[in-house]
Amino acid sequence: MDQTAYNQQKFIYTAEEARSVLGEQPYLAYVCASDWAGGDHSTLMHCHEDIAEVLLFLKGSGLYTVDLRRYEVAAGDVVLCNSGALHDEFPQAGEPYHTLCIGIGNLALPGLAPGSFLDSRFSPMFHEPEQFADLRELFCQMDRYSAERESGYQLLCQYLMLASLELVKCMVRGRRDADDTPADSVFWQIAKFIDRHYAEDVTIERLVREFYISPYHLSHMFKQKTGYSVKQYLLRRRLGEAQIRLAITQDSIQTIAEESGFADASYFSRIFFKHVGLTPTEYRKYRTTLS
Repeated sequence: MDQTAYNQQKFIYTAEEARSVLGEQPYLAYVCASDWAGGDHSTLMHCHEDIAEVLLFLKGSGLYTVDLRRYEVAAGDVVLCNSGALHDEFPQAGEPYHTLCIGIGNLALPGLAPGSFLDSRFSPMFHEPEQFADLRELFCQMDRYSAERESGYQLLCQYLMLASLELVKCMVRGRRDADDTPADSVFWQIAKFIDRHYAEDVTIERLVREFYISPYHLSHMFKQKTGYSVKQYLLRRRLGEAQIRLAITQDSIQTIAEESGFADASYFSRIFFKHVGLTPTEYRKYRTTLS
């Protein structure tokens, strides 16, 4: 399979299709196999409000952030992203980086908020779980059927997703130790504010006024927690949103730039290329679903 085929998000069911065909059960929204040599073109900070994701790491290593908590990841690991969870990836430079991901809509598990695999107190990262080999096999089959798109592929992929979901449930049942939650910290509140308002004119001055914090404390806190300055963090959030919009919509580059917080489309294209390694048009081509 050539490089472009690896890095496409292959859609299975829209929410409307799923409701008409599958009723209220969880549905497979998409499959995405990414294989970026040298860790290039990773997906920056973003979230999916109505889709939960299961991500398998097949090759390479790096860091993965879910809701502002950063984890070391490597081949054999699994990360679960509840819907609405902000996530970001940092592949190890100079290494191949291969992941397989599925997006699940209408997820509803007993005792949990809609779109959740596990309570937000628990770590979403599973290091070499015993279910990994079976999950990889099921994910690879979904990826193959979604690429071939022969008659009946949607239902085949749907049943494979449901089997995968049962394995994920088994994996989650073994989770016992809760992470420390940052929900009440000033950093958490500011990061969530940025996530809600990233398309607006979010400046350090605005954050200082909003949260009664000194510019020095704000800058020091962000650098310590994320490795980025406030401006870099905001830029990464905007670029991540633009990546998602390029992959799943046909909106113009100008519209995506403006609605992601960039007033100027030409500046957006330059900064996108600098951080992603592709122009917005090239990135859209790589991530467009197979016909």
